[in-house]
Amino acid sequence: MAFFAWAQEARLAAFPRAIPQSPPPGWTEWYRSALAAVGGNEARLRGAWESFLSDDWAKGRKPLCPAQAFIATEVWQRHVPEQDAPAETACGPALPATEAGATWGRVLAALHSDGKRHVVEQLARLSPTLEGDMLVLEAPDKFAAAHVQDDFLPLIEAALARLNAPARSVLIHAAGEATH
Repeated sequence: MAFFAWAQEARLAAFPRAIPQSPPPGWTEWYRSALAAVGGNEARLRGAWESFLSDDWAKGRKPLCPAQAFIATEVWQRHVPEQDAPAETACGPALPATEAGATWGRVLAALHSDGKRHVVEQLARLSPTLEGDMLVLEAPDKFAAAHVQDDFLPLIEAALARLNAPARSVLIHAAGEATH
């Protein structure tokens, strides 16, 4: 719901006389799937919303630039920035299209926006799963797990704490090890 609140603030800043809206039906489900579709990069969804606010078609809707219109697949996807950008060199496996993948993607996006690109490149190699309210990150081996634990766990936990995410804690383990 934090994204919806931000989107409404941006809408009202662009159109001060617009009437605030409540989240439309399906907003929560749309947000989860849209975030997964953009690899957990909420900044791309924000860019899509900002582009939507300047779209002549959206300005012609009544009410002005409605969230209900935005969440239609053919609308929001058209506005996502950088769709035509060449692919970056993959630095790890693609994130799974799961809640764990979306959560991990949001953590990585937060770290990237904090200027920690080199950290993100190393952390992108971890495989996420959720166990209750714990984000479990699997490293390729025990040495990588120890490195992440020692050098990056506080950064991961701080980024996770800033997000409205289902995970509240982090566990790092090596592939093939039990998680408990």
